[in-house]
Formats: sequence, C-alpha cells, structure tokens
Amino acid sequence: MDDLMKFLRDRLDEDEKMSGTASEGPWSVDNGDYAKLVYGADQSAVLCGGCWGGEASVFESTADALHIVRHDPARVLAVVEAKRAAIGHYEKLRRFAETERRQEYLLVEGAGAVVIKMLALPYADHPGYRDDWRP
Repeated sequence: MDDLMKFLRDRLDEDEKMSGTASEGPWSVDNGDYAKLVYGADQSAVLCGGCWGGEASVFESTADALHIVRHDPARVLAVVEAKRAAIGHYEKLRRFAETERRQEYLLVEGAGAVVIKMLALPYADHPGYRDDWRP
C-alpha cells in the first residue's frame, strides 16, 4: 500500500505542477451557445477558436470548450487538495487500525484502502501503475 500511496502522491504533485503553470482560473467561455474563446481569470484569452465559414477552428463543439472550462486549473487544484485530504484521512485511519487491532477498525481501514485504489485508478494509463492496485 505504501507504493500505491507514493505513486498517487507523485501523480497529484504532477497535476498540481501542471495546473500551477497554466493560466490562472477560473476560466470562462465567451459564449455558451457558440464558444470561440476561453478566458482566464484576468479575462485574457487562454484558448482561441476563431471562425472561418461559421465553424470554430479549435473547438470541435461548444461542448468541448465548456468541458475545458469546467476542468480549469483552479478545479484541478481543488481536486488535488481533496484527494490529498482523503489520503491524509486514510493514513490516520490506518495508523489507528494498526494500533487498536480491533476487527471493526481493520474492516474500516480495508474499505479505506479500496477508496485509495479508486483515487489512483484515473492514473492507470501511467507506466508506473500496477495492475494489482486495481480495486
């Protein structure tokens, strides 16, 4: 489990670093019906679709632009912090279960281990991910 925890922390560090170097969020679109621009927090263009013949050059659809905006750096950083908090909570639970050695605590700790495995699952395409970590 310690290897999985390190793997997960490393992926979260990468997500944080990548989000920290992107334009600050929250991001927004210029038009929810026909997006041509994605703006950063300072209202500068982060991504520009442009128009030729009535079609966006970058976005396949406005739904793509809205998806990009929904997963801006601010949201990614919030997800990273939430996952780190879950990991911290699990580690406290694990230490308590190891100390108490009572069946009910060990069962709860086991359930927590499954949650940690689920948190790591989105990184299953990473070369360092191991199949035995699958929940």
